[in-house]
Amino acid sequence: MKMFSLCIAAIFASSTACSFALCETADVYETLCETSAILDSSGEETTVTVTGKRFERGSQYFTDIMIRLSDGRCIFPPSDEGYGAGVAAFDFGGKGVCQLFYFASSGGSGGYGYFYVFDCSCEKIKTVFDYKKFANPYRAEYVGSSLLKIYEGGEPFVTFDLKDKRGEESCIEDRRSESSGFPYVTNLNYVEPVFVYSLNRYRLNVWQNVIGEVETDVVGRIVTTMTYDESTGEFVRGYSCPTR
Repeated sequence: MKMFSLCIAAIFASSTACSFALCETADVYETLCETSAILDSSGEETTVTVTGKRFERGSQYFTDIMIRLSDGRCIFPPSDEGYGAGVAAFDFGGKGVCQLFYFASSGGSGGYGYFYVFDCSCEKIKTVFDYKKFANPYRAEYVGSSLLKIYEGGEPFVTFDLKDKRGEESCIEDRRSESSGFPYVTNLNYVEPVFVYSLNRYRLNVWQNVIGEVETDVVGRIVTTMTYDESTGEFVRGYSCPTR
């Protein structure tokens, strides 16, 4: 699996209701990230700049984040705040034209992020991946004293043995008496572009956490592949696999 250092020190950080317009410069905005790439069939590079406003003096949390293109267009991500916001260009279609992958982190112990992919090949920019629209078909429940079972669409998907992680067969019963929470699978925690050599293109790997009783109690993870289909302008869900 090939990982990428995008344009910040840490990445972790279908149209949607995104707003697109011509940009006007404003001195209150700071530049967070800048890159350039071929975004349409003209073959000419476009400079892409991410800007935002600090939440307060000295803060690394930015608000009012926008993506500015050197041709005058501007993208306003629906989730327009966060830590470590940036953008990188990847050829998800495999035809030499890149799409823009935007990312930002929510911060905190839950480890969530905001992720979008924008297609700028036409005058009207299109959102082809929106983290909020990623479907979560999973349900989690405890079985016995040490098993956590995951169901996908009502069918068994994977079972995690918590003895491997915690070393105590009675750990679930003990934790049930301490907390009223239930196990669940998060909607989406992390998205990464990965290059697939056999396809000569990038795809997305979407990571979901399997949670025990609290957000920091990560029992395991589920990784789902998503491939861009240019004919529909959407990312198509591929296979999913569990991991510890």
